[in-house]
Amino acid sequence: MSSTGALLAGRRAAERQMVDSVSLFTVGALVTDQTTGVVTVGRDLVWSGPGKVTTYEPQESSPEAAGATFTVQRYRLHIPVGSCAPKVGMIATVSSVLDPGLTGREFRVVALLHKSFTTAYRLMVEEVG
Repeated sequence: MSSTGALLAGRRAAERQMVDSVSLFTVGALVTDQTTGVVTVGRDLVWSGPGKVTTYEPQESSPEAAGATFTVQRYRLHIPVGSCAPKVGMIATVSSVLDPGLTGREFRVVALLHKSFTTAYRLMVEEVG
């Protein structure tokens, strides 16, 4: 089998494991509800499709800001190669059939990984919130 054939077979195998539904959004401008005065961050949908959430190491960090300590856990979000052009700062929402605890969670893309023989886009993400 050629290296191209093996790569395409690897991509198909990787996509079979992407059983979650993922939506990627760019963060837009602040939007103020004129009736309630509530300010929210606008979001523009960039892509929606299959994905998989995993962790690359069970290690967290506990940074401090403004006198408060919080926990940051990094995850990897896998999406199909060529599905979109992910960028650092995008927000991903997840719906999972295998882990109901993942459904509704939001992650911020913090790093990208591109390589010639990749079987999936592996986005480094941190949970938002």
